[in-house]
Amino acid sequence: MAEKGKTTGAGALMLEPPVLDIEGKKYPLRKLGLVDIERILVIVKKVSKSVDALQMTSFDDMTPQKGVQFFIDFMPYAMDEIVDFMGSVIGLKTGIPFDVAEDKRKKSKADHPQDPNEGTMRDPSVFPLGSEVKLLLMLSEHPDVVNLFTVGQAIKEIPFVKTIIDKTEAKKEKALSRKLLIESKLDTDGPTSTPQDDD
Repeated sequence: MAEKGKTTGAGALMLEPPVLDIEGKKYPLRKLGLVDIERILVIVKKVSKSVDALQMTSFDDMTPQKGVQFFIDFMPYAMDEIVDFMGSVIGLKTGIPFDVAEDKRKKSKADHPQDPNEGTMRDPSVFPLGSEVKLLLMLSEHPDVVNLFTVGQAIKEIPFVKTIIDKTEAKKEKALSRKLLIESKLDTDGPTSTPQDDD
């Protein structure tokens, strides 16, 4: 029987998760699991509704580094979900969305209303700009993420993921067809003129 607090088996071979250092404060990244895959899929699903499918990275080409780039590029389309995911990874409260915080401040009767996000991930004194990129880069090197990609892309075989992949691929094909059709119409529609020769 394993000692309490000790991991045995394959888990014992895992490297320790990295520790994020933000201005001297240490935030160890927790272990990642299936719940995190679900969170990421929710983010991908939300982003795919808002973004032209041609801009999204193909799941066949996905690597940990491309995953980080995906989060950085598409953060505006799923800000709350990505902030919640990042906060859960380092155990930091994420606060409330900007518009909700602003409404609370406006409704406050205090002369100098307190920021509702003070002390949370949305507080620049706690989590300054650039920290999110540092955290996402560390996630790409997280042992659990590396193992997921090393073991293979078995995740693509999960029915929910296959559905998203198929829909994304269909959107890409449809968008590409639409783009080609528009380009061909632009090439053939309208009057054409030939330049006059200079005398």
